[in-house]
Amino acid sequence: MQAEELNPIADKLNKANSILILTPPQASGDDLSAALALRTFLRKLEKEVVLISPGPPNAKFDFLTGFEEVKDHLSIAKSFVIDLSTKASEIDELSYKKEPERLSIYVKPKKGQFSDKDVSFRSSNFPFDLIVSIGVFSLENLGEFYIQNSDLFFETPIINIDRSAQNESYGSYNLIDLSATSNSEIMLDLISVFESSLLDQSIATALLTGIIAETNSFQHVRTTPAAFLKASNLISLGADQPQIMSRLYKSKSMGFLKLWGRVLARLKQDPQLSLVYSMIVASDVDKAEATAEDVGMVIKEMTLQLSFAKTFFFMVERGDKVEIFGQTISPVNLPQAFLEYKPQIQGSAIRFESFQNLNQTESLVLSKLREAIS
Repeated sequence: MQAEELNPIADKLNKANSILILTPPQASGDDLSAALALRTFLRKLEKEVVLISPGPPNAKFDFLTGFEEVKDHLSIAKSFVIDLSTKASEIDELSYKKEPERLSIYVKPKKGQFSDKDVSFRSSNFPFDLIVSIGVFSLENLGEFYIQNSDLFFETPIINIDRSAQNESYGSYNLIDLSATSNSEIMLDLISVFESSLLDQSIATALLTGIIAETNSFQHVRTTPAAFLKASNLISLGADQPQIMSRLYKSKSMGFLKLWGRVLARLKQDPQLSLVYSMIVASDVDKAEATAEDVGMVIKEMTLQLSFAKTFFFMVERGDKVEIFGQTISPVNLPQAFLEYKPQIQGSAIRFESFQNLNQTESLVLSKLREAIS
């Protein structure tokens, strides 16, 4: 990205003292890595930083600096403030009495008396002077976190960093680069313009992790020459590529392998849509003893192993709903096609839920895909 786009963002970060970094729920490896890199960088500048990733972050990335500090909710309560105007009289004495289910505050004026018109009530502001969202295409994409903390987003300026064409540019400052392969590349550009001398091994490792995770170790068809050059630069800065490869591509769990067998056994194909998809019931997951992480890995494995197709969907029954994962290398805009279901964008994949049964969900997915290509 050009310096004229990055410098205003760097200036806002420099002036802020207390910063909240946000990723989408179930953040992709790229979004989480970029967020951790920014957190480490800002901490080196002695900023107060809180990183929230709604939903538990993928333990595969626990080797990155700051992972243990990632929170899934905001635990900072706003204070209730009682304001008393002292324009008519100064305070002589202040005391309080605490009783079960009641607090009484006593204020004695130096002269005259206070009236109810002198008293007002309010909530204190959140303790952040800046929010940085990474990979969040809309505030609604934050789900319950946004609903529970909506005041925060009205009170606090937002830097919105993303590479998605679906991003709604909701920020006070928007750093959107549609040419980037990953958000970690954008973060590298930003940190380099801000203060490149602070790019140490831990930051470089986090950013390279994000690039490798998002490009599937540079095998994704959308991987750009710029991504290779930036990866090379990060390795020269000390990024631990062997550790990254070991952690991201270590042997798959037995639970995943059992689940993958069931996915293949239920594989379906629609040649007209260049689509392959699979549907499994809840008992398949239970019998495979597969974890949520195992389930989340299926869509990526489909794109790697079933390269004869361009669009991939995986549907898994979860109680009274169906969890749906989708990914494509075709021109079809999946987030737009399934917009009414408020999909979460997880890197180049989407995830959303249907409260219809599995067969109805299959019909829904096929219908939406046909509409998208017609």
